[in-house]
Amino acid sequence: MKDFSGLYVITDENLINQENYFDIINSVLIHKPTFIQLRVKELSKEEVLYKAKRIRELSLKYDVKFIINDNVEVAIESGADGVHIGKFDEDFNKVRKKIGDDKIIGVSCYGDIDRCIKFSDLGADYIAIGTPYFTKTKPDRERTDLDQMSKIVKTIESTPIFAIGGIDKSNIDEIKGTGVDGVAVINAIFNQDNPSSETLKLISFFNKSI
Repeated sequence: MKDFSGLYVITDENLINQENYFDIINSVLIHKPTFIQLRVKELSKEEVLYKAKRIRELSLKYDVKFIINDNVEVAIESGADGVHIGKFDEDFNKVRKKIGDDKIIGVSCYGDIDRCIKFSDLGADYIAIGTPYFTKTKPDRERTDLDQMSKIVKTIESTPIFAIGGIDKSNIDEIKGTGVDGVAVINAIFNQDNPSSETLKLISFFNKSI
């Protein structure tokens, strides 16, 4: 089982200035978060693959794990470290067969403890749980309270767990208190004036909190 912790950065096409897109990504990766995930919903495969290959180059430069959201084919063709799948994406075992045992598969499990157990047993390399707070990315998502998150962490001992959903500097101590291994963020970095500075602050806050 792979051992992951720390800051997990997720891109958002609506928040990142397209004119200096890769400069912004570079400015974030220079601080070496654990992961960066390319999350794109609206572009063609060719456009996603172009961005994926460019980000892959940067992730290798800074030794940051690079994950593709949903798209197994793009993950394979870009040489990404792995793929992240949700409730309505491809079957876990099919993804594993396609991508190989050496690649990372992360799974969204929300606040569903049974789903967490299932994918931990199947061999997910990490699990994402949430959302603990309101998030602009998914404003209608049902909340997962901190007690439930703590319960999941205590139940799932063998798989790294990342919290996601409305997490920022103001609540990262509270989230760390649930025992999660890391935090995943979008708006806390890319909806800020200085994504690079915010990345460094979040890494520092997570590492020193609790």
